[in-house]
Amino acid sequence: EINGRHEITFLPRGTKDTAVNEVLSAASKWMADECDGEDEESSAFDDCCTCGLGFVENRMNYEEEPAGLYVEDCIDPREMRWDRTTTKKNMSNARRLSRVRKMPLSDALALFPGKTVQQLDATWADTGGVDYPTRTIEEKRKRDADNSSMQEYDDHCEVTIVQMQWFERETYWIVADVQTNTKAELSDEEHSRFSSRMKVLGMPVHSAKMMRKVYKQAWLGGELLQKAGPSPIKGKFSWDCITGEFDKKNKEWFGLVKVMRDPQMWANKWLSQILHILNTTAKGGILAEISAFDDQREAEEGYARPDTITWLSDGSLSGDKPKVIPKPGAGMTEGYLGLMTFAISSIKDVTGINLELLGQQDQNQPGILEAMRKQAGMTVLATLFDSLRRFRKNVGRSRLYFIQNFLSDGRLIRVTQPDNVAMIPLAKEKTTGQYSVVVDDTPTSPNQKEANWAIIQPLLVVFKEQLMAAPQVFAMLLEYSPLPARIVDAIKGFVEKAQNDPQAQQDKQLDRQLAVAGAVAIIGNDQSTAELNN
Repeated sequence: EINGRHEITFLPRGTKDTAVNEVLSAASKWMADECDGEDEESSAFDDCCTCGLGFVENRMNYEEEPAGLYVEDCIDPREMRWDRTTTKKNMSNARRLSRVRKMPLSDALALFPGKTVQQLDATWADTGGVDYPTRTIEEKRKRDADNSSMQEYDDHCEVTIVQMQWFERETYWIVADVQTNTKAELSDEEHSRFSSRMKVLGMPVHSAKMMRKVYKQAWLGGELLQKAGPSPIKGKFSWDCITGEFDKKNKEWFGLVKVMRDPQMWANKWLSQILHILNTTAKGGILAEISAFDDQREAEEGYARPDTITWLSDGSLSGDKPKVIPKPGAGMTEGYLGLMTFAISSIKDVTGINLELLGQQDQNQPGILEAMRKQAGMTVLATLFDSLRRFRKNVGRSRLYFIQNFLSDGRLIRVTQPDNVAMIPLAKEKTTGQYSVVVDDTPTSPNQKEANWAIIQPLLVVFKEQLMAAPQVFAMLLEYSPLPARIVDAIKGFVEKAQNDPQAQQDKQLDRQLAVAGAVAIIGNDQSTAELNN
């Protein structure tokens, strides 16, 4: 996932111009760079591969910058809750989401000043979880009594805060203005008032009743901490989810670890069996008659010790039938080793992650075969990467909302252009409108570079003369090569210097004039020959 990064671009919707909006796309990349969004998204994808769910929160942070900074934060999936009817990929049909978060009491008091411990702590939602032991009712009462008498709080005192988001359906009206050929959206109250006024004026009302989703948010503790208000992002949840495989029977998502458990249990069982056989047959037992030893108790204690002498009765080691013989041992069977090897190899077989994907294939094999096996492994994991692609589209929609409503205040952003790095302002007139979010492979990612360069190499031979005449195109092609960035920048600098050299420009112009003059001479000669022939 890290080697095959995706980039988010924005295409205008509803206009004839379908070119990519470079300002929005550059702003999205700048936002990801400023908050390390790619790392947070990779962490969420890691959680998805492990347990089947990964979450990222999109929000604005005003603590470090008064104007506000965009933040993408990976969330522990064990903190998230959702409604039972959520079954679609990336929880696209979720009706509500909530985050049950444990935080230090000092942080909770900073978020909701003036509240007491009992008002802040959502004991009804404290289900414990993996890292927290289940407490009895008496223990909770004792904790509440101790917290109520505390005057100073430290980080060891934690409370549970619930952040919940959901959507409600409300009606609205679309009213058409025939004279100006426009339409407006009105609420029920506004439409009633508008209709009464138009009725007084004796004018008809052209309207239609519609339904829409309105997303809301509330904070809960021991009581309602903050009244229900609009969601941080209009039209969607502020949490973007990436899901793994779905178990339709148990109504839950799962990752790669779940299918690895059974082979690991088999491997543990057979390894324990082999160790037991080795331990019990390392010093084989014996079969002995009662009169074989002088002291039976001493024989039991010292027989297995190599630094002691076990005394036997006379005649025990001689004669046709000795009184002491070793027990017949089972020995190490190949079946157990084969079963353990099968179980260990099944761990990677059930997930589809082969040795080529892990980079652990130590045998010499052709590069084409290596690439084909990697592609086969990616095919097995295609559902995870399909969820990742949809997840990045949702992240792009969140970024678009924050760009249009919070970041388009004239602030300067850094934009990396093909020839230089520039600072451009984010203005309202350049970011307004509706856009479609497109997610595509980043052309400069390592895997994509190798694929692009394999296609470009044959073209370099075919268009050799044209590239020599236009070296700037050759320098542009080098950006998609696996060469180090320093070498590519050095070549691009050399090409730019050659283009800006006055003497080189004069020589190039002279070559063009000579070429034009030669072409004119050839045309004139052909015309003269044609006239003589006529």
